[in-house]
Amino acid sequence: MTGNRDGRLLFKRLLEEKTLRAWLTSIKLLFILLNKKECKLIKKLLRLIPNLIQQTDDDGNDPLLYVCLKVVGCRHHLVAFLITMGCDLERRNIYGQHFFQVLQGRKNRKLLEILIERGTI
Repeated sequence: MTGNRDGRLLFKRLLEEKTLRAWLTSIKLLFILLNKKECKLIKKLLRLIPNLIQQTDDDGNDPLLYVCLKVVGCRHHLVAFLITMGCDLERRNIYGQHFFQVLQGRKNRKLLEILIERGTI
C-alpha cells in the first residue's frame, strides 16, 4: 500500500478515519511501516495514536529497539523522532538488550556516530 504515491495518499486518508484507529492498532502496522522506513506515515500514525510508541514486537522490541536491530540503512531521522516521541531508552527486550547496548553493535556504529554528531543522544 505504501509502495507508490497513490498508495501513500490512500493510507493517509485511512489514518484520518477515526473508526479505523482500533484496526490499525490491533495489527503490527507500526512495525511494518518501521521496516519500510515510511517516516512520514510513522509520524502521522504516532501523532494520532501516541501510545503505539509502547507497542512491542515478538522479541519485546519497542519501535526504537526494532529500528536499531531489524531495520537497515539510513535510520537516524527515524531514531531521533522516536526518541522525541518518548521511547524508553532503558527498555530491555526479551534478550536483555537496551538501546545504548544495541547502539554499540557493529551494525549501528554509523548510526551512533550520527546521533552523537547531531546531538540526539
